[in-house]
Amino acid sequence: MSESSPGSGLLADMALLYLELSFLCIGGTIPLIPDMHRFFVETRGLMTTQHFAGYIALAQAAPGPNILYVALLGYHAAGIAGAFTTLGAISLGPFVLVTIAAKAFGRLSGNPWREIVLRGLAPVTVGLMLSGCALLMGGIAEPRLGALFAASLATFLLFPRIHPLLVLATGAAVGAMLA
Repeated sequence: MSESSPGSGLLADMALLYLELSFLCIGGTIPLIPDMHRFFVETRGLMTTQHFAGYIALAQAAPGPNILYVALLGYHAAGIAGAFTTLGAISLGPFVLVTIAAKAFGRLSGNPWREIVLRGLAPVTVGLMLSGCALLMGGIAEPRLGALFAASLATFLLFPRIHPLLVLATGAAVGAMLA
């Protein structure tokens, strides 16, 4: 954990960051990774890119919602208070937006703009997710290894008959060999 105490304004800064980011949670929190990286690694120096990527990987591998990496980042920076602050702040915006949008979309069920807006958000989400992936791939020391990971993922996605446990086992074996 960092030397900053929760009373130093770090909790308030994290809450403000995640509250702002929570209104951009289109398709989940993965598209927000570059902004989180900027805060925790580049601006504040609270962790390294490897720690940052490790927390995201851990949350992705663990059962349950993958948003848990948000709490892990907060915990690393400010302990339990940081975990609750980040998770609460990132959850507030979508809760408010979903409540408002559900009422509005219910009234617009016959309006063609409803489908246009929904179709327009899909490429935005994909682009934001790709930017987060590119940032995480930048933490890999060996570019050829990153290319190998990308090719492996593409193979898995193109041939969905490959069992996910085989992919996880292969990744674990490669990680153990590289460690």
